[in-house]
Amino acid sequence: MKIIIDGYNLMYRVRFKGVTLEQKREEMMDMIKEFLALNPNDVTVVFDASRSISNHRGHQRFGEIKAVFSGPGESADDIIEEMIRNRTGKAREHMVVSSDNRLIKYALEHHFKTMTSDEFAEYLEQE
Repeated sequence: MKIIIDGYNLMYRVRFKGVTLEQKREEMMDMIKEFLALNPNDVTVVFDASRSISNHRGHQRFGEIKAVFSGPGESADDIIEEMIRNRTGKAREHMVVSSDNRLIKYALEHHFKTMTSDEFAEYLEQE
């Protein structure tokens, strides 16, 4: 399964000990790593980086997890929609995790599986 996660959408549904955004992001990535240890999947987490000083889309790896940070003039939703349009493989082998109704609707129209951020957060906290 290829899972695309709306990063900050999920982050705000889990209680993290970290104070800074960076600390919370690291904690979330650690939770996803624990999930992957028990549930091998291909995971990409997409973050809004609208305040970044970078002039392009950013990419980073957290172990097996791919992270994408939006560039100027684009949102995480824009990137996720692009990933849905440009998918490889069968749609049923992909899932979008978000609580954005418009994004969920778009994913379902393209035959992707979906899960709300609340549902995925609950699942992560049970691991």
